[in-house]
Amino acid sequence: MKRIDEIGFGGLKLVQDSDLFCYGTDAVLLAYMLWRDEITAGAFDRIADLGTGNGVVPLILSAKTKAGLLGIDVQKGAIALAKETAELNGLENRLAFIEGNVRDIRELAEPISFDAVTMNPPYTEAGRGLASPNSAKAIARQEIEGTLSDFMDAAEYLLKPGGHLYIVHRPGRLTDIVENLRRLNIEPKEIQMISGKRGEEPNIVLVHAIKGGRNELRILPEISVRNDDGSFTEDMKAAYK
Repeated sequence: MKRIDEIGFGGLKLVQDSDLFCYGTDAVLLAYMLWRDEITAGAFDRIADLGTGNGVVPLILSAKTKAGLLGIDVQKGAIALAKETAELNGLENRLAFIEGNVRDIRELAEPISFDAVTMNPPYTEAGRGLASPNSAKAIARQEIEGTLSDFMDAAEYLLKPGGHLYIVHRPGRLTDIVENLRRLNIEPKEIQMISGKRGEEPNIVLVHAIKGGRNELRILPEISVRNDDGSFTEDMKAAYK
């Protein structure tokens, strides 16, 4: 069922459909990892978002940066929602969305043309875990239409030398992420774990990497999403500020 939600950023509204994959805190945290460094983010002229879904990450970044934003997703229904969201917010001149598979990135966009790329790829390898009976949600959750390596290859193709890559994924895939980054000469610079509550095992990892960057990695302080009473922590309030 289609609905329009306030997302808490500058009065922006997001068109969602409960039959498709709706966004969660991982998308907000992905956008936050980019825009919280306001000096770096302010220098970005063009940002691409791979696996954009309904376009929530570009929508948030439209409120936090001055960059032109492109979202790419393989699902026609998700891209239709993203375009509707851009029109609803009067952002057609800054937000563009393309239906396409990251495996076909050379047919979708120009090479070395983006200052930054964000990605929220499917978390689960194909054939592992329980597949959703809803095909749209299955594609969003499992590597059916694109593997982690496919997403990484697409990011490397799009990024300018010195360009920034921001990834949200599961901690269990961190080794795969770093191996793919090194394969493509994209150097991991920051890693940050996210847990549901303080003291719980992290269930999300954020990775910031730079194409052609020097070998220097920082492990950032862990973020907890909620306090014991269920309210957002100060870190999450900062992500939504």
